[in-house]
Amino acid sequence: MDDVTRRTFLGTAGAAAAIGSVAEAKNSGQRKQKKGATMSLRQDIAALVDKTPLVDTHEHVWEEANRLKSKKGPSSFPAPDMGILFTHYTDSDLQVSGMPPENCAKIRAYNVAPRDKWKLISPYYERCRHTGYQQVVRESVRMLFGEDDVREDNCETISRKLFDAMKPGYYKHVLRDVANIEYCQVNNLETPVFMETAQPDLLAQDISTVALSSGLNIEPVLKLAKRDASTLKDWHEVIDWCFETFGPRAIATKNQSAYGRRLDYAQVSASDAAPLFERFRKDEKSLDPTETKALQDHLFHYCIEKAVEYDLPVKLHTGYYAGCGGMPLERLRKNASDLCPVMYAHPKAKFVLMHIDYPYQDEVIALAKHYPNAYVDMCWAWIINPTASVRFVKEFLMAAPVCKLLTFGGDYCPVELVPGHARVARKGLAQAVAELAESHWFEDGDVTGVVDSIMRGNAHEIFDYDRALKNWKR
Repeated sequence: MDDVTRRTFLGTAGAAAAIGSVAEAKNSGQRKQKKGATMSLRQDIAALVDKTPLVDTHEHVWEEANRLKSKKGPSSFPAPDMGILFTHYTDSDLQVSGMPPENCAKIRAYNVAPRDKWKLISPYYERCRHTGYQQVVRESVRMLFGEDDVREDNCETISRKLFDAMKPGYYKHVLRDVANIEYCQVNNLETPVFMETAQPDLLAQDISTVALSSGLNIEPVLKLAKRDASTLKDWHEVIDWCFETFGPRAIATKNQSAYGRRLDYAQVSASDAAPLFERFRKDEKSLDPTETKALQDHLFHYCIEKAVEYDLPVKLHTGYYAGCGGMPLERLRKNASDLCPVMYAHPKAKFVLMHIDYPYQDEVIALAKHYPNAYVDMCWAWIINPTASVRFVKEFLMAAPVCKLLTFGGDYCPVELVPGHARVARKGLAQAVAELAESHWFEDGDVTGVVDSIMRGNAHEIFDYDRALKNWKR
């Protein structure tokens, strides 16, 4: 290479290198700027989600006054110590991780010390601490008791703080002050139909239709209604009484019959159901499975029509089962398709499909998109599978109207676990909304309205909280 060529090459290479350096510096600056903008967007959305109150559309929390009695000694409730944090859902993951089932009773017990309970829990907790169920425990103890986790060296401190906090006003503090929840909707399991709560503004109540229809449990309901029923007409009148008495103050109806049967509720006439009911009253074992289904089917549809009459949404369990070791996945797979004729038969009813029908969540998105009277509730879903729930929010909002989605229900009996669940839900909601915004699926200005709708606004449109509360005050 001659000197001219060498000088030309070196000059050209130097210029190219300089240009490359400038371009790289520019690209680096752009990347940093873009990263900074992305971080700012995510932070802004997280702050918006954190400050927006949630309407909690599904809980099983015990009535506060009943729960506080557990401080006085053994009762039907778990002991008021750290063990209660591992008694609902958390215990399922512990057992699936290898914990002996008999340990569950010891964790609830009043005569087992917190340190001894922790020794039963800790080997299995380490095996599943990453799951949604266990993340809730850590988030709750942070929010309520200022501890970063449960350990041997702080389990007694957590127990003492929990016990001391349990006094009148405890639920309001936990739910409103700590979890930033406007109010909860409660399917109370302490009563057969409806809980006469002392806090209707905080704990709106569902009418359970299980004992009235799909899980026919006549005697407790007759005792409640102070009536007798030997014919189907009599039982219709008992159901009517339940709705007349509780309907004006109820927030919705709730039915979890999917735990015991398919949701293929056929239309069965009163004339066909009447002799079945009379036989059932004389001998509950006299009906064969086909006849039992027919009677349940008739009463289930009757309760839906009563819900329509009182403008009460119909909440239905779909998908995943609580507990462990007994979930018939093949039956779950049919939940969504079984409900198509039910929703078609009752166009004026509002059907709230709970728990996103996990693990078949694509199917309930299709239902919400196709049926005007189908809504989907993410209650419980966030802790069954947090990352699947993030995907679900994104896919739902891209497929179905935003007004069809409800995004939080703790689904707990112990109130202490609700704040942690709310924290997990907020984290997931912020991630889902931010990812949609970053991908430009949302236009500028969409985010604020979407967040308000899915966290609280939709619940106020679907459920008539003001009407229910007004009737409680009468």
